[in-house]
Amino acid sequence: MTRTARAGITAALLVAGTTVVTAAPASATILTSISSTSWSYTDSAQPKKSFVNPAGNAPVGAKVTADGKKHVSKSYFTFDLTGLRGAKVLSAQLWGREATVADCSAPRATELWVTAPSAKPPTWENQPAELSKLPGPGSLDVCPSDYLDWAAAPTLQQAIDAGRTSLTLVLRLPDGQQHNPRFGRTQQPSLTISLEKNQAPAAATNLTTRGKACAESPTVGLGDTRLSAVVTDPDSYQVGAEFAWWPAGHPDQRQTTELGKYWTPGYPLWTELGQDRLADGVTYDWQVRGTDELTAGPWSGTCRFTTDFTPPTTAPLVTSTDFPGDTAPAGGVGVPGAFTFDARGDQDVVRFAVGESVPPQYVTADKPGGTATYTFTPRTDGPQRLLVRGVDAGGNSTPSTTYRFWVGSNGPSMACAPAQAFLGETRQCTFSPHGTDGATEYLYRIDGGPEATLPAGPDGTASFTITPTDAAKGYRVEVRARMTNGNLSADRTTQIAVDRGLPVIDAPPSLMAGQPAVFTLHATLPGSATFTYDWDYGTPVTIPVGPDGTAQVTITPAEQGQHWLHAHTTTAAGLVSAQDEVNVTAVTNGPKVTSAEYPEYAVGGYVTTPGTFTFSSPLPGAVSFTYRLQGAEPATIPAGPDGTASAVLTPLTASSQYLETTTTFADGTVSAGSYYWFSPRSAAPPLTCDGSGSLRPGQVVHCTLTPVQPGLASYGYSVDSGPAVTVGPGADGTAAFEFTVPADRTQYVLRLEAWSANAAGLRTDTSYTAYWVDETAAARGTKAV
Repeated sequence: MTRTARAGITAALLVAGTTVVTAAPASATILTSISSTSWSYTDSAQPKKSFVNPAGNAPVGAKVTADGKKHVSKSYFTFDLTGLRGAKVLSAQLWGREATVADCSAPRATELWVTAPSAKPPTWENQPAELSKLPGPGSLDVCPSDYLDWAAAPTLQQAIDAGRTSLTLVLRLPDGQQHNPRFGRTQQPSLTISLEKNQAPAAATNLTTRGKACAESPTVGLGDTRLSAVVTDPDSYQVGAEFAWWPAGHPDQRQTTELGKYWTPGYPLWTELGQDRLADGVTYDWQVRGTDELTAGPWSGTCRFTTDFTPPTTAPLVTSTDFPGDTAPAGGVGVPGAFTFDARGDQDVVRFAVGESVPPQYVTADKPGGTATYTFTPRTDGPQRLLVRGVDAGGNSTPSTTYRFWVGSNGPSMACAPAQAFLGETRQCTFSPHGTDGATEYLYRIDGGPEATLPAGPDGTASFTITPTDAAKGYRVEVRARMTNGNLSADRTTQIAVDRGLPVIDAPPSLMAGQPAVFTLHATLPGSATFTYDWDYGTPVTIPVGPDGTAQVTITPAEQGQHWLHAHTTTAAGLVSAQDEVNVTAVTNGPKVTSAEYPEYAVGGYVTTPGTFTFSSPLPGAVSFTYRLQGAEPATIPAGPDGTASAVLTPLTASSQYLETTTTFADGTVSAGSYYWFSPRSAAPPLTCDGSGSLRPGQVVHCTLTPVQPGLASYGYSVDSGPAVTVGPGADGTAAFEFTVPADRTQYVLRLEAWSANAAGLRTDTSYTAYWVDETAAARGTKAV
């Protein structure tokens, strides 16, 4: 061999004990190494002695010691092969390291031989037979060699196939060099075999049919049948399996299915036999073996199952004296009750399935087609149901029976003494068990806090004291009893009745923005020393409680609308009562506005028609009113002796109008604003023309205007936003005019607008129409707008 042979095994594996699984997913081989487990040598100078696992290096060949004596030696190395049982060796190199060489210029030919098994360590006089020589060594380019190697695959495979548990090899020199000290050398006392191998998966274990062990020989019902096993493999990190099944006694009908090699060794793998692949009422045998990418393991032992695809047909009968069906509440939470399931003589039924969970609970019948007793302990009260099915040996189910019943509420009761009390007063509350359930302890919590446990006395009751001090708390008690049977009862929620000393607020019958209002506060919590109030969630104010338990508060609402007054009391001991609140509405102190011509929130007179607006104040002392019509400047008018004033306003558009008004009083104060909304009626004159739809260039159109505006004095119109043209009304108030469609324009929209005006020149809103001008248009009839 040449030194380059060292590349045949990954250098990282050339460390004793290293094991690396190859990374390629398709590989089922492993790269590993084993080192010699023991070594010994023989010495011609001491021919009857064996030197086993001594200190120092392993001698090979001859040497002369200081006393002039020659020593000729061979060194033996033993490997443990038990971990390679059944392995297929793909490649292997055996290697070691020379320690010393007498003469590096002398030709080297160290030999490595397989020896016959020996029960005793070798001596020079009693050497084991040397059976075969390994090819090599290679890597002779360094002296002493740090990697002296021999090809070992055939030798190793032969030993494994022969069933040997160990392998011993001897390092020696050829006969022509063995006795010449010039060729003598020593070897480091360990040899290593680096190899690539594959071992078949071990025999499959943990065989189950639908989760049942082989020993049970189960009957399987409707649906797929899962066959499962566990496969291990000393080499591969992914395995597969081959399953085989056949009717019992008919191995000639054997069928197989193979799983891909993607399962993790040591974990269950399985196949599903569809119901269509099995016959009804037949007993089957099956077995499995593991596979990897290179080989298959041994077949497992045989499992057996029988098919039954015919379900029973009789729904079970369900009865209970503890929980009678569809009647009044019975029993209670934590109180066990017995139910009887009856297969009604259906001999296929051997057990009952209870519940809707997967898997459900099962109860075995006393005999095929017989009965079973099921004990149920309710965990909640109220309406309940049991869903019960008869089940045969194969797991097939009958139609289900739904049994409905009602579980009574059996939460403990609570009574407090006194039954009603104020904040700060101590109460004693007592828990009592429900009916005859008894109690050994009570578990309770107040307002959702941590649960506390209270032991019961001999009579089953238990008491605790409490002094409610927080008006914001509900003092809601949730309690359940540990009954004498050890189970917990239902929860029961009760309330400790607490008078939170809610004060009373007397509000005046009416309030007005800007006017002082007096509220009277009445304390109800005994010992109340102060009132604390706030107006519209503002800064709280604290005042003393009067000798009669009351106090008065004067508040001036700044604005009209809804307001809130909140108040609570505080005792000298610091107890705070519940908070009372009142919601009051302050009306505006702004002026009231009326108009006959233009009523509020309505459509009134025509545009350009004057309307009289009268202002009055809900409070005395008005000296003037300031008003502003939308889009105009403010104006102020004095109040008359009766405190009112009037203004004449003329709306000029048909859009909604807003009139804002305030009152100025003798003391110089100004009221809140009042807002008056009204809508003038359109006075646009109706426009009727004899042109309709499309017009032709140069066409003459005749139009008529009809009066609407009171006091109408003239009409006006405009064509295509051109100059305004004035037309006088006739005796009947109408007016006629004509216009000519421009001859030099076509394919455009012509717009016609018209209006009227009174003697003061106030124009109404506008009527308008539009035409499409097209040289191809035919004459049309009239059109009214």
